[in-house]
Amino acid sequence: MSASTERTRLPAWLSPSELFAASIFCLTLAVSFGAKLIAVGHALLALALVAAFLERGRRAFDPGQIGASGIALTAIVGFSALSIFANLALTQSPLMSLGKLRFPVMVVLLAGMPWVVRGPLSRIWRRDALVLAWLIPLLLVMGVSLLSWRLGYHALRGRDVADFARVSGIYGQVMTFAYSFQFSFVALAAFFITPDAWSRFTRVPRWVAIAFLFMSGGILYLTYTRGALLGAASGLATIAVIRSWKLCVLLVLIGLAGALIARVDGARYLSMENDIRAGQWRAAALSFLERPVFGLGFRNFEIHCADLKERYGFKKDLIRERGKPPREDYFRGHAHNNILEAFASTGVGGGIAFLAFCFCWWREAAASRHKLLLLPLISAFVVSGLFENTFSDSEVLNCILLIWLASQWLFAAEAGEKWQAGLPESV
Repeated sequence: MSASTERTRLPAWLSPSELFAASIFCLTLAVSFGAKLIAVGHALLALALVAAFLERGRRAFDPGQIGASGIALTAIVGFSALSIFANLALTQSPLMSLGKLRFPVMVVLLAGMPWVVRGPLSRIWRRDALVLAWLIPLLLVMGVSLLSWRLGYHALRGRDVADFARVSGIYGQVMTFAYSFQFSFVALAAFFITPDAWSRFTRVPRWVAIAFLFMSGGILYLTYTRGALLGAASGLATIAVIRSWKLCVLLVLIGLAGALIARVDGARYLSMENDIRAGQWRAAALSFLERPVFGLGFRNFEIHCADLKERYGFKKDLIRERGKPPREDYFRGHAHNNILEAFASTGVGGGIAFLAFCFCWWREAAASRHKLLLLPLISAFVVSGLFENTFSDSEVLNCILLIWLASQWLFAAEAGEKWQAGLPESV
C-alpha cells in the first residue's frame, strides 16, 4: 500500500479500531461505574486518535462527516475555551478547565472518522460485549441501590452520602446517578418498542432488556429526583407521540397512577418548592446580563455565584447538610440549568451554540429512520437539562456524548457509508 494511503502500519492491538473498541468498552462501563473508568476511556480514545493520524495522516479525518450538531458542539468547545482565556483573573485553574473540554473535542474528531468504528461494530461479539458492559454493571448498580434502600444507608459507603434515603448507585451521588440512569431507562423503553432493532444489534435475549426496563423504572422512582424523572417521562412521551395515540393514552394513565403513588408515598415529586434552584436560575440570568460577551468563564459560575447573590441582595439560602443543623448561607453551585449555565459561563456565543446543538441534533434525529430510538433520548437530555447542569457533570456528559456519537454513526450509515454488516435497520 502506498505511503499516501497508509503512513505507518501499527501492530494489530495498537490499531485505531482496536483502541477505539477498548475505549468505548470502558466508557460504557463508566455509565455505571463513574469517573475512574471515564479517565481510562479518555486515555484509550486519545491513543486511538493518535494512531489514526499516524496511520492515515490528514486522510484520517473527514470534516464532511461532521453534521450540523457536530459543528455546534465544536462551537461550544471554542466559546468555552475563549471564555476561559477572557476570564483568567476569575479562573482558579485555567489548565484544568481546558482539560474538561477534552471529551467533546475527541468525540467530534471521532465522528469525522467513521472508518475507525467499522471493524468493531461489524462484529456481533463486539456489540454483545458492549451490551453486556452496559447491562451487567446496571444490574449491580440496581442491586446495590435496592439493598441500600432496604438498609436505610448506602451498602458500600455507609452513611457517607448526601441522602441515603434515596438510591444513589455505586458512588453515592444521587443527582449524578439519577440523571445518568434516566438514559438507560429511556433506551430500554425505546428498544422495547422496537424489538427488531434490539435483535439486529445483539444476541442478548430481548427478555433480558424487558426485565431491566421494569427494574430500572422502579430504581429511577426511588432516586426521588424530579428533573431526572421528568426527563425520563419526556422520553416516554416522545415514544408515545411517534408510535400511536393509544400509547399516549396509556402513558397518561400510567402518569396519573404514578402521581397517586407518589402522593400516598409522600414522595417529593409533587413538591414544587425549591428556593435554592430558583435562586441559582436568577443568579445565572443576572450573571449573563453583567457579562454577556464572554460570561464568567467556563465552569466559573459555581465559584462566583455566592458573591453575585450577596452583591444583589439575595435572601440567604437554607442549607441542610446531613448530621448538621440547617444554616443560612449563600449556596454555591452550578446554575441547575444547561442553557442558563451556558449563557452565564460562556457568554452569548456559548449559549447560542448550546441551543444550536440541541436543535440541530433533534432535527438530524427527526429525519432519521432511527428516530424512535434517538428522539426519546434527546428529549430526556433537553428536558432534564432544564433542571440540572448535566452538560458539565462528567458522568452524565459521558452518557450524553456516547449517545451523540452513536447517533452520528447511524446518520453516516444512512447517508451511504458502507458498513461491513449488522447495524440496526429502520425502526
